[in-house]
Amino acid sequence: MIELEDWTGKKVYAEYSSFRLESESDGYRLRLGTYQGNAGDSFTSNNGKQFTTLDRDKDTFTGNCAHFHKGGWWYNACGQTNLNGVWYSGGVYRSKFQDGVFWAEYGGGYYSLKSVRLMIRPID
Repeated sequence: MIELEDWTGKKVYAEYSSFRLESESDGYRLRLGTYQGNAGDSFTSNNGKQFTTLDRDKDTFTGNCAHFHKGGWWYNACGQTNLNGVWYSGGVYRSKFQDGVFWAEYGGGYYSLKSVRLMIRPID
């Protein structure tokens, strides 16, 4: 489950029925189950994608999404979410790139969230 908090104190969530990462040799490929929640689903578009960093460009964009978004993440072609971006105080920010801590379905690409929590429940 991913809990998102905006700058008014409102909390929303995105919960996935499963969350798994493949091995290092497969680039920590993301495997997500089905979505439910009230944050909107900004993560499923990254399902099946490898983790991109500045030195390991694994996204489908012609450039490196980790460079544009200022952080490593499971990117498709950049755009839907980045929870490892720049933490901009106050929410709305101005930048050449969508490089804040954002969830496009909640707040849009130029709204940096106040806090996020990614919680993983172990398998029994």
